[in-house]
Amino acid sequence: MNNMYVETFITFEAAHRLYDVNTYSEECRNNIHGHSYGVNIKVSRTSLNESGMVIDFKLLKKIVNEIIELPYDHSCILRSIDPLAEPIKANCKKVHIVEDNPTAEWMAKEFFQSLDEGLKDVDPELYVLSVSVRETEHNIATYEGGLEDAN
Repeated sequence: MNNMYVETFITFEAAHRLYDVNTYSEECRNNIHGHSYGVNIKVSRTSLNESGMVIDFKLLKKIVNEIIELPYDHSCILRSIDPLAEPIKANCKKVHIVEDNPTAEWMAKEFFQSLDEGLKDVDPELYVLSVSVRETEHNIATYEGGLEDAN
């Protein structure tokens, strides 16, 4: 197995609320609030391509832009059982209604799975190793996988 990988980093702005959750932070569960998210993505493949690359960085950025940046930048992410979800969706342009609480951990796993699927559409040898979501300067959630998870 190849141990070469490439890494890219993006940022986007989004709001969320953690609804109906037992968390220490009242601010997170009682208020819609926003973050300047940072997302670090590591990608590998079973062997380097004919150009000697894992993936061309420009192509990787295009895929990441389509799967994460465009849909999530300046959006609001709310849990489906949140009573604010439907009124906000009815009155705002970019709203994601999700089944689980939209935590950094949820985002890391969701982005991992979506990117892994998107990369497979481009080249079946590509797979995501990890996605880390930085919610604040000091707080990061990471979802890791590898070739065995991608199959």
